[in-house]
Amino acid sequence: MNFTKIALAVVATVGVAAQAQAATVNLTGASATSLSYVKALKGLCGGTFTVYKTDATATALGNFFTAKCSTNFTGLSNAGGVAVDAVAFNVSGGSFTAVSGSAGNASFAFVPTTGGTATAGTGNLAGVNLQTGVTASLTGQKSVGGFLDIEPTAFPKSELTTAGVVASGLTSKTSAANFSQVFGVAVSNDLYKALQRAQGITAATSTEDDRLPQFQPTISRAQYASIAAETFNSSKEDIGALLGLQAADSADANGNRLLTLCRRASTSGTQAASNQFFLNTFIGTGANGGATNPANAADYAIANSGSTTFDLKEGAGTSNARDCLNADGYGIGVLSLENSPAAAIATGELGGYRFVKLNGVAAYDGVGSVASAKDGTYEFWFQSQKFANNATATAVLNAIDAELNVLTGVTGLFPNAENLFSRNGNNNNIITKQ
Repeated sequence: MNFTKIALAVVATVGVAAQAQAATVNLTGASATSLSYVKALKGLCGGTFTVYKTDATATALGNFFTAKCSTNFTGLSNAGGVAVDAVAFNVSGGSFTAVSGSAGNASFAFVPTTGGTATAGTGNLAGVNLQTGVTASLTGQKSVGGFLDIEPTAFPKSELTTAGVVASGLTSKTSAANFSQVFGVAVSNDLYKALQRAQGITAATSTEDDRLPQFQPTISRAQYASIAAETFNSSKEDIGALLGLQAADSADANGNRLLTLCRRASTSGTQAASNQFFLNTFIGTGANGGATNPANAADYAIANSGSTTFDLKEGAGTSNARDCLNADGYGIGVLSLENSPAAAIATGELGGYRFVKLNGVAAYDGVGSVASAKDGTYEFWFQSQKFANNATATAVLNAIDAELNVLTGVTGLFPNAENLFSRNGNNNNIITKQ
């Protein structure tokens, strides 16, 4: 059989097209579940797995990292026309950047898979090969989407406008993930001890774990809402009165006791989840209203407000909130339960913060920290979301999502299939029994 040159060229072109070209896929979005992304991709790598990151420690991912496999990740040999052997993450801006970095007008820097110092991961990164201290030199790049802690439409309208996207165009690209995430109120070690004294909780001995529920003090949903709300109320003037602290713990030598709210930026999914749970920002915008704006750094940072009793620090990533909570003094904020506090009190990475009970119910239990959410007694959790701006994003996010659905050893996350209660695919819904 004779082939013309044109026919042969067509065959050659089809053959090349069928061979997906290796590529690094850029994702932005939620930072709270960063550790889970890495563990999921490690499970999908049949070769040598290495994480390149800007952070110089062996215990933390930081906000810029790239997961590289020596072979294509399982199931991603042809993901929308590319063979994926590396996934680069920039989670410096939080969940909403999954939208703004892909469908919006934002661009970001990513970490290449070269350079750095070879380091064996420890702590949360035990068993992971690391290349630390790598510069995020791939600047001005777009992502293809990412994971969010809550729906894109739960974020402030100002963020949608700034990103150049319209809310109505996001729904078709958004889908519920197979897992949900538990959030909790964390406090600094100093405030934790003061709350223990106020509530008559005997401190743990040197052989006991003071992080566990029997040692956890409690605060109410209303108390935290009072701190987080955009109003100069009495809660921001007298933390001792708000939380019922003992006199010795209620004021410092100057007659004041400074409370620092360690919140995330408005692009953060953790912040959006906090806003929704405590301030009704997602569901309280209907005909009857009911939403309350969160306190922000522009008005409530001590440098701007002049207050001597209340400060607000606003950070882009989860690590920024942890650093704030690890500092001396009274600090409080919301973290995902994936962020297990360290057993030993120490300044610095995963230092002194502790989770407290919410309305008398503990989320952090020292194991998986999901049991009380799954049995319906703890309600501060939301179903995670995926935002995919193209076919490659859909394939990569679905592969990670599927792995997280069966992944073990990750705290603060649980497969929806294992839960007795549900938000029925929409975080606007109340939690009901399945």
